[in-house]
Amino acid sequence: MAVFLCALLLWVNSASAHVVVLSPKDQSLSLNTLFEHRTDAEGTLTVDAVTAEDEGWDDNGQQAFGYTRQVHWFRLHLLRPTQASGDWVLELGRPYVDDIRVYVGDGGKGWTEYRLGDHQPVASRPLASRLFAVPLNLPADKPVTIMIRSESTSATVLTASLWRPAAFAGQQSRDGLLFGVYYGALLVVVLFHFSIGLWIADRTHIIYAGFVLTQLVSYAFINGFAQLAFEQSWQYLSDRAINIGNFSGSLLATWLWTEILQMRRNFPRLRILYLAVMALYLLMLIIGWGRLYTDLAPLSFMLGMAVNVVTLAVSARLLLGHPRQVTLWFYVLAFVVANLGLLIHTLSLIGWVPLYLLPENLFQVSSIAHIVLLSAGLFYRVRQLDQERSQAREEAISASARADGQRSLVAMLSHEFRTPLSMIHSAAQMVRFRETQMATGSLERLDRIEGTARRLSALIDVFLASDALDQGKIVLNPRQGDLSVLVERVLAQFGNQARRIRVSPFPPIRLTADHDLLSVALRNCLANALNYSPPQSPVHLTLTQTDQVVSLVVEDEGHGIAADELENIGTPYYRGKSSSGKTGSGLGISMVRTIIAAHGGAMTLESAPGTGTKITLSLKDEVSAPARA
Repeated sequence: MAVFLCALLLWVNSASAHVVVLSPKDQSLSLNTLFEHRTDAEGTLTVDAVTAEDEGWDDNGQQAFGYTRQVHWFRLHLLRPTQASGDWVLELGRPYVDDIRVYVGDGGKGWTEYRLGDHQPVASRPLASRLFAVPLNLPADKPVTIMIRSESTSATVLTASLWRPAAFAGQQSRDGLLFGVYYGALLVVVLFHFSIGLWIADRTHIIYAGFVLTQLVSYAFINGFAQLAFEQSWQYLSDRAINIGNFSGSLLATWLWTEILQMRRNFPRLRILYLAVMALYLLMLIIGWGRLYTDLAPLSFMLGMAVNVVTLAVSARLLLGHPRQVTLWFYVLAFVVANLGLLIHTLSLIGWVPLYLLPENLFQVSSIAHIVLLSAGLFYRVRQLDQERSQAREEAISASARADGQRSLVAMLSHEFRTPLSMIHSAAQMVRFRETQMATGSLERLDRIEGTARRLSALIDVFLASDALDQGKIVLNPRQGDLSVLVERVLAQFGNQARRIRVSPFPPIRLTADHDLLSVALRNCLANALNYSPPQSPVHLTLTQTDQVVSLVVEDEGHGIAADELENIGTPYYRGKSSSGKTGSGLGISMVRTIIAAHGGAMTLESAPGTGTKITLSLKDEVSAPARA
């Protein structure tokens, strides 16, 4: 018997350096690093041809070969003593390998072939499991050769283990429970942040929810559970799902950091670079299908690593200026975890880090830690936003109280100023009436006194009317009246400057409106046009009526308004660059807009540098009932 066993062992060693002898006590056995390996660059060798060639095999125990289109063969011998059980399950991974063919030798008579891989429907596999499982019935005291052919457009990685059937069933249950909790946690994160994003109208949380959703879908296929759920009904189902998950997840992660770090405001140039990276990921998502994924996936990993390193540096820079920002610390820690997980995962796929040194689900563990840290950071961000909003509300209440006090003071002073201004104006008119023979210089000074008194009175009217409109204290008193009377009354308020206003002929137009407030609006438009155009240039006033809409158009020949300032004209107290050196409060056009809006009309402003400014007041020719401004 001893001679026979020695001869048997010598025969086995001559065939292969790797023989696994099973023990009666074994319930599971890892086969990682125990396979011999060889590469089939052309992918044309059959199992018999590979077996016949004893050259080209290596026994360095490598399991991962990166993203390659080459076919890889693995060989192993199993020897079951009589005392050990003959029923075993051979489990192979990873679940995303496209095509795996297992050949079990039957004592030199031939090979029993099993077709596996994620391109095979679940129903056609020997056993339905998240990994690829083959049942084995091993003869006693006879070595059995296992040959494995692997081909994939994704990473080529082989993990292998032997299980007793009962232990295999128990492991499947434990995997289902643990991964069920994992996917359930991811789904809760998705729903929570999506709801928060909609509730507070913050797209950062919505982007993050989309990112976690892509990870959930991708991991479900990477771990093999989605193939079971969908029974791998389409040959390329898992390929497409993993491709979409990887590229879209990278795109959303890059977009997420532009929002979290507020790059539009803090790092505008770096944001342009991130947008370019996002465009590249989008291109990969569009074209990265089939065998092309083998070339693009390494680029995607390296690009993701580069983005993470740059973002980590940016976050560290922000932390130097704001070391007490708890939210930012969570972001940095999340980056560190993500970078380590991605780096180790990438190095393991290309074979630089032995798989047997790492837990099978290290990448998922690092990703869940990354997601937990990011969720905590976003949670603190929500708290911070809530505190800022509360503070803003308190400041708004305080500002409103101060504004009420200022309004009361302005109203009181305005009323107090009216009397001396009226006296000055009346005195000037009396002097003009009594002194009919005045020198030219004296008349000019008298004109300036009257003009100044009128401008101060108009300014007081602007402040009082603006305050009343803002507070909603003015009630429209619409009445039907002739616009020609309104125009004459407004022109009379400009004294000598009225000569610059050219009124185009217009037919009789009767308009139902609050003519007093409309006079204030028209006066402010004309005053602005006179003030912001050359002293001798004309100001044109045109009145038209079309389709029950009355339009009052004031157009000057001034320097015009730049496009970046035009949108702010009409904002209370805003004055553009062209107003430098000109008198004014910045309330006139704002009050015009408010008065016209109170009538249900609209004010439009057209201008460009060097072309003058055109203001159009459009009003319906009927006001059905008095409205509160």
